[in-house]
Amino acid sequence: MATPGPKMLTDDNLRLVWVPTIANYHAPTVTELTAGIDLSCLITAADYALGATGDDSIADPAMCDSTNSSVPGRTTFEAAMNFFRFTDTLDDVAWTTFSGKGIHGYLVERLGHAVGVKAHEVTWKAADKVSVYEVITNTPQKLSPSTAGYVKFRQVFSPQSNIDERAVVAAP
Repeated sequence: MATPGPKMLTDDNLRLVWVPTIANYHAPTVTELTAGIDLSCLITAADYALGATGDDSIADPAMCDSTNSSVPGRTTFEAAMNFFRFTDTLDDVAWTTFSGKGIHGYLVERLGHAVGVKAHEVTWKAADKVSVYEVITNTPQKLSPSTAGYVKFRQVFSPQSNIDERAVVAAP
């Protein structure tokens, strides 16, 4: 087996957008993603959670089985992150977008980009590999300023059924 190439770094390597509507979550279009709100520079790297956290276990043996073998069942997903607040209302996009619980939309994440370029500066193109999560917002949570730092809030999302962590961007 050949030696693998360089490992993927996390620095400047993730782009995350909020898209209110996607026609096909398996193949979001460049137009849909470009119209979305770029959250990449509005979230903290710490406490970022988006993806599968595990599977339910199904154990339903027959009467003749002597073991309690199981199979993987439904997958549980998590979507939560901390957002910076901004002094200018026009810049405080996350706070004004996620204004309460029950807001429906999609979080779309692209990992990886060209070396030497920040991920959020790379335009969307057909054939980009992305993860798409249909979500509904929970109530935004103001975070306590326990130490000197930036004002932030935590947004927890309730993942819905339409999730594809191996989606591919379609042409407009």
